[in-house]
Amino acid sequence: MSAPPPYQAIASADERPHNHSDIPDDFKYSTTIVSCDFEIRQQFMAKVYSILSTQLLCTLIFCYLTIKSPKVQLFLIKHTGLYIVAAITTLVSCIWLALSPRPEEYEGPAPWYSLQGRTQYALLGLFTVAESYCMAGCVMFESLEIVLSALVVTFVVVVGVSLMAFSGRFQIALESATSIYYWLNLAVLLLIGVGLSAIFVGGMNSTVSILYGWLGAVVFSIYLFIDTQLIFRKMYLGEEVRCAMMLYLDIVNLFLSILRILSSQNGDD
Repeated sequence: MSAPPPYQAIASADERPHNHSDIPDDFKYSTTIVSCDFEIRQQFMAKVYSILSTQLLCTLIFCYLTIKSPKVQLFLIKHTGLYIVAAITTLVSCIWLALSPRPEEYEGPAPWYSLQGRTQYALLGLFTVAESYCMAGCVMFESLEIVLSALVVTFVVVVGVSLMAFSGRFQIALESATSIYYWLNLAVLLLIGVGLSAIFVGGMNSTVSILYGWLGAVVFSIYLFIDTQLIFRKMYLGEEVRCAMMLYLDIVNLFLSILRILSSQNGDD
């Protein structure tokens, strides 16, 4: 009688190598980030910030070309209708990305307006290009020095706020975040109201413009802090695009507020 084959220990589930592709789809899209393993959270974070970096790079290129090229500036001035189209495209695509339901929420076929995979990335790309075009119009009449100064200040603030948000010393409860969101939304409505009144009634003097910029800078810094925390505690796997768009909007609006402050101060000198 032959001897039995030598015993080979079977690796436990924790010891077996695995990667993100081995995760079942029902787990991927029905589990919040905070409930996942550290490795999965790191992969999610890397994906979000890769998308965000691509968006910011696209916007930076648009703005740089506009400031440096008189031909691009002339094109923007002559085609104001295209600017309006870009603004409407930005608004519609932003709302669609933010409010579209996840297909995993439906047992049967998902509705046509739900987004997933390539359609989600395609709509984000359209949103980013349209927003970058609008941003180019905003910086068109500013000097390169002021824009670069605003860019540096924004970078420092974003890094500082992000590090604070990731630090365990500054964690906030979800209930508190909801309350803060309520007041932030009221502040944004105030900013919109003041901005519209300046457009249709009369422009702002330098003092009001600086105060307006400071209010916007504070509001969107807080937005960035809360969104950075919430996307890794409240969002689901597979929602990287939505998370990147949230952070992108926070950073862009923060930059515009800082640019307004520096531009108004420079006008007083």
